[in-house]
Amino acid sequence: MEPKSQAIFDELMKVFPEGNVEYLYGNGLHKFRLEREGPSQWLYVSREFVDDHTAQEIVTRFSGLQISEAFRGSPNNLWLFLSEAGVREVDDNFGRGY
Repeated sequence: MEPKSQAIFDELMKVFPEGNVEYLYGNGLHKFRLEREGPSQWLYVSREFVDDHTAQEIVTRFSGLQISEAFRGSPNNLWLFLSEAGVREVDDNFGRGY
């Protein structure tokens, strides 16, 4: 895993120490799956976003957009997409094309 992806992975593990994080990269999309008690969550991050920011900028943006709070507050499975435009909710079909 390259350092910027590792920074996202490490941040998820820090915020969710009780969980298990899996990483996959394919077709321009960094995919992180968070498994813990309760619903599963996925964070998709665009290649462009990762390429255009330092690891520290990515972690700062992750925190500022309250992604971990969204995951914690969701009673259902949740898929989030992080790009230059910010973060938005997507569905389970979103990552399949990548």
